[in-house]
Amino acid sequence: MMKLIPAGGSKLLTLIAAAAACAALYMSGNALAELADFLRFYSSDLFYPALAHSKLPAEMPPLAALLSRHMLASFWFSFLFWLSAAALAVGVLLRREWARRGAVAMCYLLAGAGLMMLIFPWLAVPRPLVYGGLELAPDFNAAVRAAALLVRVTSLAGGALCLWWALALDRGAVRGEFVRKV
Repeated sequence: MMKLIPAGGSKLLTLIAAAAACAALYMSGNALAELADFLRFYSSDLFYPALAHSKLPAEMPPLAALLSRHMLASFWFSFLFWLSAAALAVGVLLRREWARRGAVAMCYLLAGAGLMMLIFPWLAVPRPLVYGGLELAPDFNAAVRAAALLVRVTSLAGGALCLWWALALDRGAVRGEFVRKV
């Protein structure tokens, strides 16, 4: 039977890695189901007529525009991202050096993405509709400002957590728990 906590291993690291592995496996299964649904719809006769008659806002946020132009790639990316996160979490659970390095790199990238969204929330949230200093849609603008605040708070919390986790794995005391095995 596999021993979950290696001799001298941190229980907190084991708990966090197991929780991350379970969450990432669940999300990769979710992403695979969404990919299968999208592929089923993408191959149907209804996809292109539905897409041709859809209305897009004049000034879409850049990330939404990117995802709408590359829908299939975004579904594949989501699935592969969560699958690699699950593999890294299982590797961290087993205290493998390759998994520690991969998890550090992934956490640093996520912290950088969180910083970018903290500074530029308009990459994902539409800008308020203002023309010549006059608000065109006050209710829409209030909702957009609330969404931008939520994006900033979430990015700050998630980015800080990812940065803390990356630094703990990269320079913390738990680094000594990992063994170099191929």
